[in-house]
Amino acid sequence: MNVIEETQILLAKKLFFGFDSQKYVDWAIDLLYADFESESLIILAGLNGYDTEEKEEYFWKSIEELQIDIKKSDYELIENYALFTARQVVENKLKALDGLNIMLDIVRATDHDAKYIQFSDIDEDIDYLNHCEQTIFNSGLKKDNIEEYIKNEFALLIEIETLELDNSIFEKSICNKCGLIEKPKLKTRRKFFASTTYQIWVCGNCGSDKIEHFSSQTGKKRIIERLKQDKKTYT
Repeated sequence: MNVIEETQILLAKKLFFGFDSQKYVDWAIDLLYADFESESLIILAGLNGYDTEEKEEYFWKSIEELQIDIKKSDYELIENYALFTARQVVENKLKALDGLNIMLDIVRATDHDAKYIQFSDIDEDIDYLNHCEQTIFNSGLKKDNIEEYIKNEFALLIEIETLELDNSIFEKSICNKCGLIEKPKLKTRRKFFASTTYQIWVCGNCGSDKIEHFSSQTGKKRIIERLKQDKKTYT
């Protein structure tokens, strides 16, 4: 048992709305079974049904007595939990839909951080598939590939974390014509034989509309592969 990881996951869950303080007791019991022991830990393990305040008091006393290192900001705790969840899904230790529900909590807790918002989009598209037989954000998502699609998104999240990409990458696209990876720009076009105009996203370099956004799974895969190749070239 990795006591630091288990504790940090618990602290991440504590940041979510509706946190159940019974998790403190479960954590204490798990530690006792793993041969960790302290006076407060033993007390905490027996506080089933007690008030949250009392459980939390003995949780923090247990942390101090066991000298568990938890020096992480709230955002770092959530980042760790997101990556842990991604690995659990990819390694088939957690069902994809269960992992998606965890990520929805993470989306809300991070105020819809760009790093995680795609999971909210997938959830919304699943609803659209069930009610309207179509999607808005994820064209590759079908009724018969929902679990696989979610699992692929988690695998891409692991790649993003491994490459240590900052949030600016979520605004970028890759051009199929010139190969540039950059934030696209809006271009106004006029319909033939009509006075109306419309706007489309185009490559900021060559103006081509043949681009793939990082928001799509195909765009993510292509951009990640290019960045990995570029990293190998310059190292």
